[in-house]
Amino acid sequence: MKSLKLAVLPLMTLLAVQAEAAPRVKVILPEKTKNTCIRKVARLSSTLKYEAALAELAEPGCTQDLKTEEQLWVSLMEGVLYQALAQTTQAEDAFCRAFKQEELASLPLEKPSAELDGLFEKMRVECPDRVKPQPEQAEAPVAETPVVAEAAPPPAEPPPPVVEAAPALSLMDSFELHAGLHGEADVGSSGPLPLAGVNVHGSVQLPGGLRAGLGLTALASPRFSSGIGLLLADVRLAYPVIASPGSFGLQVFASGGPLMYGPNPMAAGGRAGLGVALDLSKVRVSLGGSYEWRSHYRLDYAAPMAWLELGWKIAGR
Repeated sequence: MKSLKLAVLPLMTLLAVQAEAAPRVKVILPEKTKNTCIRKVARLSSTLKYEAALAELAEPGCTQDLKTEEQLWVSLMEGVLYQALAQTTQAEDAFCRAFKQEELASLPLEKPSAELDGLFEKMRVECPDRVKPQPEQAEAPVAETPVVAEAAPPPAEPPPPVVEAAPALSLMDSFELHAGLHGEADVGSSGPLPLAGVNVHGSVQLPGGLRAGLGLTALASPRFSSGIGLLLADVRLAYPVIASPGSFGLQVFASGGPLMYGPNPMAAGGRAGLGVALDLSKVRVSLGGSYEWRSHYRLDYAAPMAWLELGWKIAGR
């Protein structure tokens, strides 16, 4: 153990001597500064780590939200570090920036080298001359130009107003779907034949404000012992008389399509007609009339039909 202590003692003495011999620079911080970036730059500079200190000066902590004395210190330290790295041009520019902030600025070092102090004092004299105009530029005669009175130009006509066209809706964007109750009556000469059922109708927007749609209606009547059923597929083409999306609307339309009666006996036919639809928010009330042709029917005749629909919008804008 005694031999180990004797071996360690010279090594500790050698490290202490080297630490004392390591060159250090005393950096003077701005008065009462709490900026961690500035303190780190001072610590790196005091141990001659010039490149690391210069890189630290580019960080946001050393470039943003600085006090006046801190901004001056950063410019001066840039000059000190550039001069230490033999980058004279950059050092001169940094010192000039510092002198623009404070003409009586001094180096932030306790004992600057003679070379650094000489460059600094040289720039104190030369920096103000760098921004002065050159003699030939300052003394250049100004050519006199005759003043010619010119007539005022006529007032410019205002540009025509720009009317922006409403964006066209795609088929999917303009799609609407209504579903509800449908009732109608045969108003032929044999007397009314009431039918009631359900209806679903979808439509899309066409150019010119028109709407085209396809509907499916299923009806039945218990008037006869065997019952009567009707299935109608109709195409509608509507034109909006009043269009106010989401609140109120009025449209007229034409409709027509094939139909099928049943179940016993089965009969086919078709109908065409006109109608009017009133929209109140999501509720649609439709009233119309059609003329119906049947290939075969229990009453065996063609007849006009009057119908009423009460629907609810279940999809669409």
